[in-house]
Amino acid sequence: MTESGYFRPDTLPTTFCPGCGHGKIAGYLDRALQALGYAPEQVVLVTDIGCIGMVDKSFRTNAFHGLHGRSITYASGIKLANPALKVIVLMGDGGMGIGGGHLLAAARRNIGITVIVANNFNYGMTGGQQSVTTPVGMVTSSTPWGNVEMPLDIVETLRPARPSFLARTSVVSDDAAEVVAEAVATEGFALVDIWDVCVAYFARRHPLNRETMARMMEELEMPPGVVRREGRPEFSEAYREQSRGAQTAKPAPGLGLDPIVRSSLKERRGILICGSAGLKIRSAATVLGAGAILSGLQATQKDDYPVTVRTGYSVAEVIVSPDPIHYTGVDIPDIGLILSRDGLSYLERELAGFPPTTRLFVEEKLGTVSTRAQVTYLPFQETAKSVHHLALAAVGVGAVLGAEDLYPPEAFVEASRRLQDEKAAATNVEGLRLGLKLVEP
Repeated sequence: MTESGYFRPDTLPTTFCPGCGHGKIAGYLDRALQALGYAPEQVVLVTDIGCIGMVDKSFRTNAFHGLHGRSITYASGIKLANPALKVIVLMGDGGMGIGGGHLLAAARRNIGITVIVANNFNYGMTGGQQSVTTPVGMVTSSTPWGNVEMPLDIVETLRPARPSFLARTSVVSDDAAEVVAEAVATEGFALVDIWDVCVAYFARRHPLNRETMARMMEELEMPPGVVRREGRPEFSEAYREQSRGAQTAKPAPGLGLDPIVRSSLKERRGILICGSAGLKIRSAATVLGAGAILSGLQATQKDDYPVTVRTGYSVAEVIVSPDPIHYTGVDIPDIGLILSRDGLSYLERELAGFPPTTRLFVEEKLGTVSTRAQVTYLPFQETAKSVHHLALAAVGVGAVLGAEDLYPPEAFVEASRRLQDEKAAATNVEGLRLGLKLVEP
């Protein structure tokens, strides 16, 4: 490391207001990094909007500058993508308040990032407005008669989430650099709440120095020091370890979806199944997709239904393909299955735009549909009655499998047995058999 440590000499001195505590915080981070000895390319500084966000350009490390309150999300993504990186967030109390939900999630997961909060009790970049950490009674540009809200205790808010490290210090503390170094060295989530000085706004009305900060901490019952230190598993590594175990684990006999037969399908097929809520439309679609996987194909499923239960439409889009599926939408279906009046109402406005290459299988009681697509009318509802009304979707899927030759029907049978209880599987298998018969030559 050079004489300027991790700082870029061409950016010094930093551009903060004379007397601003942010420059000291940058210095503490530089000293911490020098003490720990990380290679600059191993470190990523993540900042957001706010005065402290201007500091990232002053370091000879990797840097990412984003939106207000979102630095935690960027940092989490970077750490998950490359756990070997040392990811450090520099944010103010303004950004911390805006991104509070992200902060809680990262602490709860114990994602291995270090968050340094430059806490100067106001929005210093936008005019000195009150923030979530402004003490009660303090005057700011947005609270001219004094703040009436309780200030947020950052470290105590995060303590129940049980992250690896939590501490509070100040820019006038003699051990600030050492506290920052311990936080950066922590493998799991670490946060340091550094009480800071905004000379442009907050400190004009409320002088801050070693004595007044100590008194504020005492009056607010927010003492300095390390509040939590625990070596629980870091999220990105724990998640990868779990994934490695899942990838190497062998399913029990009769479980899993390793292929048991082979499909002769050569091209992707988008299938739209439209029916009514409560008729197992989505369940049948899941079995259809699982059967495709058991046949050596790729499969995706997307469902649509209202918020109500057992009323209205139920629609499932299933894609089966011999090749990887990179786009999971069915803009124009290759195959459509319309099983009820609710399903027809859902699709009615789209039917006129379907090309002649689309094949529709429609419940015959619904009458003639107006479309350029190829239409086959079949007695799905009457056929299902001989088994159970909940066999309707399976009857329709059986007709589609028989007419379209997507994959061998025995794969659907096996998927039903693996994914459903015995009674539901029996209903599906019988429905499939009857649907196949509907389209026999």
